[in-house]
This record gives sequence, structure tokens and C-alpha cells, in this order.
Amino acid sequence: MIAGAVDVEWTELRRPAPPWQLDLAPLREELAHFSREKLPKGARVGVAVGSRGISRLPEVVETVVRALSAGGANPVLVPAMGSHGGATAPGQVEVLRELGVHPSDLGVPVDPSMEVTEVGRLSSGQTVYLAKAALACDAVVPISRVKPHTDFRAPVESGITKMLTIGLGKELGASSLHSAGFGAFASVLPEALRSVLGALRVPFALALVEDSWHRLALAEVVPGERLLERDEELLKKAWERFGSLPFAELDVLVLRELGKTVSGAGMDPNVTGRFPYEDLPAPTRTGRLAVLDLRDDSGGNAIGVGAADIVTERLRGKIDWGATYANAMASKSLSAARLPIVAKSDAEAISLALASVVGNGTRIAAAANTLEVTHLAVTAPLVETAKAAGYEVVSGPARAVFTKGGELVRIGGLPFFGQEAN
Repeated sequence: MIAGAVDVEWTELRRPAPPWQLDLAPLREELAHFSREKLPKGARVGVAVGSRGISRLPEVVETVVRALSAGGANPVLVPAMGSHGGATAPGQVEVLRELGVHPSDLGVPVDPSMEVTEVGRLSSGQTVYLAKAALACDAVVPISRVKPHTDFRAPVESGITKMLTIGLGKELGASSLHSAGFGAFASVLPEALRSVLGALRVPFALALVEDSWHRLALAEVVPGERLLERDEELLKKAWERFGSLPFAELDVLVLRELGKTVSGAGMDPNVTGRFPYEDLPAPTRTGRLAVLDLRDDSGGNAIGVGAADIVTERLRGKIDWGATYANAMASKSLSAARLPIVAKSDAEAISLALASVVGNGTRIAAAANTLEVTHLAVTAPLVETAKAAGYEVVSGPARAVFTKGGELVRIGGLPFFGQEAN
């Protein structure tokens, strides 16, 4: 048994990224073309923006706004984030600000009203709601990242369909559709989309897909008549590029942070293997999960904290329970808001995780969060597996650096907190 955090020897690893960056110039031209073809001059167009930490989101939003304006439309930002931001209008504007999206800098208004209108009813009985802010627009253009969902498997998961049905449904709409249960979402989302499109004009959408390095790999304008079809096709592309850990089994996983800008579940269960509902297939299974911090740009929303086994006092002190519980109630994910064991320091959190492992507990990995899985620190039994998956050794083996108070400063070149003592 490893005695404690300070006794662990780590090897720092990176999976090199291909040297390229997606050029958004063709996207600007494509958006301008669709704007001229699909929108009348002077149209009030809601640009639906969610609450995820999407790569280059401020740049993407500005690209959409400028293209719409150039085509003669009048864009307005409409937060499409369900209950996030504490389920309040000011809270949703603050989420946009934390994501780097500032309506004043873009020269456009924002309508964050949480008011909704009923636009349909599912065959299973759930009511479909839509934001009045969206309905007040002549058209809506959603900006959606397409990716695997954290809680269910279906032909469409996180993407255009979910943003239009749940994101623009605000708190009441999100809660209503989630009451069907994630197991029913394969039919719930397409059926809800039909109700939304019967009440709202969506001439086109912008779909984004990221790669394993959390970089934009694809940005595509999707015509309104192909929203559901293309959402399904792009999900397959997102799975091909999905960033996961290269290990089938971990005794302990240490994450620097969780947060809504990392994942809708705070930490992506497709990476950790910790699902709040049914046990879905995942590349990695984790014995013990220690999380050390809550991202500041999560606005205190610590949804997903319940998937951890151990957290720190630092993390607990940042939690806004009102925002967290609002998210938990809207998504029906009460277990995701439970508080795990709380440790006084990073060193104690890692030591407790190690001490609670059954067996030798030697397969240990650390990462910043579940988005940044191409930069890791691991113990010796995992090094060869990582190298076989394309990772390269950067430094080590060496011990992590802690402050005298037990704050984890760094593992090799993988940064955590604090400053190294002189």
C-alpha cells in the first residue's frame, strides 16, 4: 500500500497535438451566405448560446454576430442553458461573461428572461416549453457543440437538438423533459424538437465538434431542414474525436478541478467512468476519484461533485448550493449534488483516496480535468500503456511538489495550485 500522497512517484506524459488550427474564415463566408439567403433584412435573430466552455467560443459567437449583422439582421443573444446560472436571468448573463461572451463588446443586446411558453406536449405526457425571448425573435440560430452526453446513449445526444429543446426551454422546460428520464431521451428529444420547430423558425444552426485536445475540429452551418439528421451524423464524428484516458482500469484518479465549463456533469463520466444513473459503457473504470477544486467560471455550480469520493475544503468552500441544487432538480440528478468526504488539503485528499483502495492501489493518474486528458501524470504501472496510446514522456519519475500546508503545486510540469516554497 502506498503510504500517502507525498510518497507517490509520477511520470509526466503528453500526447502531442497535430500542429494546426481550424480556420474560421470559410465559416464567416458560409454564415454570410446563409444569412443573405435565409433571413430578411431587419430580422430580429436570436443567437442561442449555451453554458459550456467550448473552444474559441467568444470568437465563434463574434463570427456569427458579425455575419448576421453584415447580412442586415439584428442579432440578440439568448442564453440557451436550461437552469444554469442559478436559474436566474442575471445568473445566465454572468455565465456568458465567465465564458468570455460580452454583449456590450459585441454591440448587441441580450435577452436572458427565464419566462417560457408551452409549445407542445409529448406522447409520454411531458410539456415542451420554449423561452419567450426566443419566440420574440423572427428567427433563432443556435450555436451548439455536438458531443457524447454524460448520462445517456441515443442517436442524438448533446448538440443542436438538445440546445433547442432543453437549453431554450429554460428551467421549466429542462425540468419537464428530464422528468421523462434519460432512458427515454432517444424518443423525447426528436419529438420535442418537432414541437419547437413548429413554433420557432430556425433557418440554420452552427454545429461545432472538438478534438481530443479540446480544440475546434469542425464548424459547420447546418440548414434548418437537416437539423436532426445532421445532429445524428455529427455525433458519430464527435465520438471519433472524443478525448478519453488510455487506461481500462485506474485505482485512483486525481483531478485538479470540476465545473460546468468542463462538462454539463461537472466531470465527464465518459472519461471517469462514474455515471450518475445507469452504468454506461466507458473506456475507463475508476476505483477512487479525488477532486481538488471547483473552477471559478462555474459560478459556484458544483453539479457532479457527488461522483467524487473525496474533495477538498477548497472545493467545498466555493460551492453555491442554490445554483447546484437548481441544476440537480432540473436534471433530476440529485445524487450529482451530494457532498463526498471532505479533506483538509490536497495531500490529505490524495492520501485518503490511496488508503481506501482495496489491493495494491498502484495504478494512479492525475489530470487537470476531464477535458484536458492529453497531459497526464501517472505512476509506473501505467507508463507503457500510455506510451502505446501515443503519449510521450515529458519528465520523471519524480515526486509531486506540495507546500508545507499540503497544497499540491505541480506534478512535473502539470500545474495545480499555490507556489513552491523557497
